[in-house]
Amino acid sequence: MGNVRITGGRYKGQRISVTKGGPARFTSAKVREAVFDLVGPVGAWRVLDLFAGCGTFTVEALSRDAASVVAVEKDRRTAALLRANLHSLSRDKDCLVLDMDVRYAVPLLHRQGKVFDLIFADPPYEMGYVAATFELLTKSPLCGAHSVLVFEHSKREGLGTLPEDVYEVKVRKYGDTVLTVAQCAQRKRIGDTEGGVA
Repeated sequence: MGNVRITGGRYKGQRISVTKGGPARFTSAKVREAVFDLVGPVGAWRVLDLFAGCGTFTVEALSRDAASVVAVEKDRRTAALLRANLHSLSRDKDCLVLDMDVRYAVPLLHRQGKVFDLIFADPPYEMGYVAATFELLTKSPLCGAHSVLVFEHSKREGLGTLPEDVYEVKVRKYGDTVLTVAQCAQRKRIGDTEGGVA
């Protein structure tokens, strides 16, 4: 068991528990900061955290005033630690934790009519999950006209072919890690919005 520091927002500097050497790989502080630098303020946004692990990104989003988060983590012990992290910050009511496989969670949320402003996916590296998850989100869309998708993946992987209504906005590399930001075509490009990414 270890801990990581929250990088921004109301909980900046506080630490939450993470597993070490287990099934989960948590997003580094540098990469978490980079995500929010790229997408800008997430206040009042509805966030979906796929492959959520112990909840580092989930808590980071809530710390930066996201309205709510749905976190999907299939490993039950890891999901229990995620819930404990939320409880330690008294944010249980602001996050729904689904301890189930992403392959089942995404269609379920689609059938429920859920729409998210920010979808973050950090699947295991180089196991075919990146393109498969993007295809899953294409078949069971959870995006609205203002939605942003962020994938964290290995530099040796890509999203595959983007559908016509989604376009790639930014790609940033951090060693072996790549952040790919995409969004719906209905929305103005991030760089064209006031206060957005240039």
